[in-house]
Amino acid sequence: MLYLSEGFTYIFSDPLTIVLLIAGNLFGIIFGCIPGLTATLGVILLIPFTYGMSPVQGLTLLISEYVGGISGGLIAACTINIPGTPSSVITTWDGYPMAKKGRPGTALGIGVFCSMLGGIFSAFALIFIAPPLAKMALMFGSWEVFAIGIMGLAVVIGMCSNSLAKGIIGVLFGMVWGAIGLDPVSGVTRLTFGHWQLLGGLNDTAVCMGLFAVAEILLQTRELGRPKTKIEIKKFSLKPPSRKEMEGCAVPITLGSIYGTVIGIVPAIGQTVASMITYNHTKSLSKTPEKFGTGYGPGIAASETANNAVNGGALIPLITLGIPGDTVTAALIGGLMIHGLRPGPILFVDHPEIIGGIMVAYFFANIVMYLLEQGIMVGFVKLLDVKMSYLFPAILLCCVLGVYTINNRMFDVWVMLIFGIAGFLFERLGFDMFPPIMGYILGILIESNMTTGLIASGGSFAGIMEKPIAVVLITIAFLFLIGPVISRYFKRRKQEINATNIKNI
Repeated sequence: MLYLSEGFTYIFSDPLTIVLLIAGNLFGIIFGCIPGLTATLGVILLIPFTYGMSPVQGLTLLISEYVGGISGGLIAACTINIPGTPSSVITTWDGYPMAKKGRPGTALGIGVFCSMLGGIFSAFALIFIAPPLAKMALMFGSWEVFAIGIMGLAVVIGMCSNSLAKGIIGVLFGMVWGAIGLDPVSGVTRLTFGHWQLLGGLNDTAVCMGLFAVAEILLQTRELGRPKTKIEIKKFSLKPPSRKEMEGCAVPITLGSIYGTVIGIVPAIGQTVASMITYNHTKSLSKTPEKFGTGYGPGIAASETANNAVNGGALIPLITLGIPGDTVTAALIGGLMIHGLRPGPILFVDHPEIIGGIMVAYFFANIVMYLLEQGIMVGFVKLLDVKMSYLFPAILLCCVLGVYTINNRMFDVWVMLIFGIAGFLFERLGFDMFPPIMGYILGILIESNMTTGLIASGGSFAGIMEKPIAVVLITIAFLFLIGPVISRYFKRRKQEINATNIKNI
């Protein structure tokens, strides 16, 4: 409870922090509801603006944007059948059909209400799970931290990419990027090619803005000019859903809260998978599965509860182990580092006010999100008419100004643009963006702890065998890597057997 008291003190004793809680949510909902402007992009754009704020103020702004951005995706999903964010793709299956039946307010009302419930459930999970997990992590030595990093990369490779080879290549690229500069242990210069500005390594914000913001703009320009099949909504009122409208939603809300939080804790899986699993399980348990996909309330509840519950779950590994749970929390690392803070168990010891601020900000961000969407939903719906050809140049300008002002050097702007092109090429070649960014973030953690462990054990990897926790984590990592390979092998064998049987017939 120490963390909560610290968090309440820092957030509610400062009126500016409350304003930032509201402003971040508003900004996030706007970015969430307009297709192409994701929650990740919103967080990255706001990071430079937190430079002059206190850490609690800056993180309050970013976390509230995270909450608003993920929830805001349901607005476009229900009204134009295009998910505002990738996490809301499952919402289109029932949200849009319900809106077409003349009930857009009901579809949005159920979605917003369930978004809040999923977020609040995961907020309690964050409050009660994170502190004991951090205490356990404090007992870890170099080999245990090394093993955690390896497991994190293995999970990302195994779960986030359709191709194991592409996942490994993406991680290796990220690790190479992270190795640029001075070796953290020996101080040896690496991959600088004689360029003094690379001695300090790459700027994290510039890399993230390039991979997520600039690359996304380049990808989305292909969609400019394509017509949107928007439902004409002249006037509608949004109010809390009635008991009749929420009939049958108890099961999807319960499943979505649990699945979303648990899946959020595991790196790389994310909101879309959580929504899909919850939706399918809810449908399988339903007495009327034929109603799903026709504008059915429980379908909206399943998707929106799950994808918002992931948020709190994804924050747990971020603040306890320094491993982001999804792309937005990967970007949030930049918000911590810009204030000289590195996520991990030490943060609980040195800065309990930061941990408390994150917990309290996340809890109340879900309530503020609900109130904002409940109060001015018509305004958010009208934002869908804004042309992307107007927004993208403004966003790119914000990216350039934001990166430049961090260190006042054009070099960081060039880094951002180069990584933007690299991210665009990665996406066009079918690579997921999470493996390279995780390789970039975890690569230096893995290397520094491996070097420290080797020094302590006289240059031998045998030292890791004396650490049971490290051995277990490495074993789990191995299973995550070979799991997809075995699964594909049996799937291919089954297809071959079926093909042979059909041929024999």
